Amino acid sequence: MQSRNRKANALQSMLGVFFQSAHTPQKVIETLARIGISISTESINAAVRSLSIESANNLCTLGQSLLAAYAYDNFDVDLKSHVPTAEKTNDSLKHLTSGLLFPLMHGTTPDDLKCAEELWKRSPLNPSSDESLQSKRTWRNLLTIHPEPPGSNSSRRSEFNSWVFLKDLCSYGPDYFCCYINELTEPEVIDEIPLVKTEITAARAMDVNNSSVSGNIQAVVELLRQGGIYDPAEIAIKSLDAPDISQYVVLVHGDLGTGERLQAVQSRCSIENTSWDQFRHVQFIPGLFHMKMACADALWRCFIQPPAAREDETSLMYDISTLRPKETGLFCTKPGFQRTHQLVGHAGICRRLDCWRVHVNKLGFESLKAFAASTPTLDEVEAMASDLALTYVAGHQLHRVKWKPEKE
Repeated sequence: MQSRNRKANALQSMLGVFFQSAHTPQKVIETLARIGISISTESINAAVRSLSIESANNLCTLGQSLLAAYAYDNFDVDLKSHVPTAEKTNDSLKHLTSGLLFPLMHGTTPDDLKCAEELWKRSPLNPSSDESLQSKRTWRNLLTIHPEPPGSNSSRRSEFNSWVFLKDLCSYGPDYFCCYINELTEPEVIDEIPLVKTEITAARAMDVNNSSVSGNIQAVVELLRQGGIYDPAEIAIKSLDAPDISQYVVLVHGDLGTGERLQAVQSRCSIENTSWDQFRHVQFIPGLFHMKMACADALWRCFIQPPAAREDETSLMYDISTLRPKETGLFCTKPGFQRTHQLVGHAGICRRLDCWRVHVNKLGFESLKAFAASTPTLDEVEAMASDLALTYVAGHQLHRVKWKPEKE
């Protein structure tokens, strides 16, 4: 059964928008024949219809359990015609939307998601909400999620930074320190999420362009319908066998543009009468990759884009001129995520190794190679890494340092 489900998901992802077509394209027929599923057009079409129905049932079962998370994104298909027509000579590009459903793991229950009413009471979009409940959070609230253990001399952030200093020295420093790479222990685990295998089910491709706010409304509604979730008013009128989602939230994943448009949807629909029309049940969750994209873009806007940020030798642009001298102009415009991400990693390694160089100079060594020739032990190097993390990494005391006179 699991093998059959995997085949259904693979076929559905492969065929996408062609599920609704009466005739399977020839290239798809050749692909299915080469992987040994079928060689007959009629058999292929029958298999597609059967697997499509089975996949739709799986989607409905998962969605109606109220323990499903949804993800969707746009994709483009260029449907070129062999015989051009006068009506649509250049309109061959179709903007479509793909979707995924996957179960919420780690012991999640429907009661954990029964919080739509409580969130709405605290939402700034609620016209009748109590302002005293709308407490704004800042980055300082993140520091209290995992309080420091009592009696600790250094913070977890300092310990992690010292581990990074030590890892860079063993990985990219003089060859002597390579012998310690296997002896390094991993950073302290604070709140580990157990690693589990999550079965992902592909939804049917949707003829929806989600580059607009209205397109995102259509995409979410259609994706929920594939999961067996409907407007409670429609359930009552048509006597549908579906759960009432009024009191529950649905976790929706997507890129940053999707998150902005969903926020716009909820802002526009906040004056509606029912929770379904208000999109109260939709809770957008950005993915880790998109969070990294936002961080890379923030670093570019703060430390590369402003001309005043490129003037001294401590600037990131100075590192770019050393690491990638032929790409300085590109970094001043729009370098993209991958290039910026690689730059931050490489520049960070070089800067941390330079901190090692400055630190051992203070101890009387001319260079890191001279320090390595003294054959320091792992305990000595770990103690130095802790000093580096406290001395050369900006902490919460940075704002006090900025108050000092300019000459200091």
